[in-house]
Amino acid sequence: MRKLASFHGLSLFFLIGLGFLTLFFRGQIPLWRSLLLRYAALIGLLFFLKLLSDRSVKGKWGTFLYHFSPIVFVILIYDSLGDLIQYLGSDIDSCLIRMDFLMFGVHPTVWVERWIVPWLTDVISLAYASYYFIPLTLVMVLYLKGRAGDFSLSVCVLTFGYYVSFIGYILFPAIGPRFTLTHLQTVPLEGSLLTDVVRDVLNALEHNKRDCMPSGHTQIVLIALYLAYRYEKVLFYVFLPITCGLILSTVYLRYHYVVDLFAGAAMAVGCVVIGPRLDAWWSRSREPFLP
Repeated sequence: MRKLASFHGLSLFFLIGLGFLTLFFRGQIPLWRSLLLRYAALIGLLFFLKLLSDRSVKGKWGTFLYHFSPIVFVILIYDSLGDLIQYLGSDIDSCLIRMDFLMFGVHPTVWVERWIVPWLTDVISLAYASYYFIPLTLVMVLYLKGRAGDFSLSVCVLTFGYYVSFIGYILFPAIGPRFTLTHLQTVPLEGSLLTDVVRDVLNALEHNKRDCMPSGHTQIVLIALYLAYRYEKVLFYVFLPITCGLILSTVYLRYHYVVDLFAGAAMAVGCVVIGPRLDAWWSRSREPFLP
């Protein structure tokens, strides 16, 4: 296992953990056999990709596929949570709603209605969707520049961040104010066709709806922002205003409670502190792998 890169080591242990969790709660999970099969297939894929990258005949393509494959694992594992989390425990939305109200004396997603206008909703929707491109842009730039150490560390920290957020979803299942506070909302989130396209695509892609606590959007973009500041300052200044808009969008678009954002920010700090240490521990004896 130590021959795997650190980010694939994280995927391996997370998949094993999900497998044991599925087995333990199999009496509550209708599709537990399917989940186990998926996790076993992903573990097999992980080692196949490692074998592929080790074969010199595959050249740079095998190496490229191996080192960008964490994207595939994060997406497929996230998708599998839709068949797992809802059967493990009750949603905690009522608790999160109370926490928000105690802090602000209002429901933030209802209060922000006064600022809703179609053109702003379009801009905010684009900012929200940027979550899927900011981390990828960062690691792609580092890869293309041949920055082996910075690339490996960044992918490890980001992968760690994703899995930490997934653990949060499992421990604190919540569906968010777009479902729970609908009866209090009086202003529709109307934009142009652009807003509808973003919303419909995300709803179709996000099989797991219990992904509010912590705010993974906040957590991951703050991690990416920190890594950009550390390794690629130009990207930091590009990401900074987009990140601010993205964090605002999580409440404006009614995906998150504000307490989710606080939790996501705290998780981001923890990940940028712990992640590099995990990478160093795992990769201490490894050589740089990028061509």
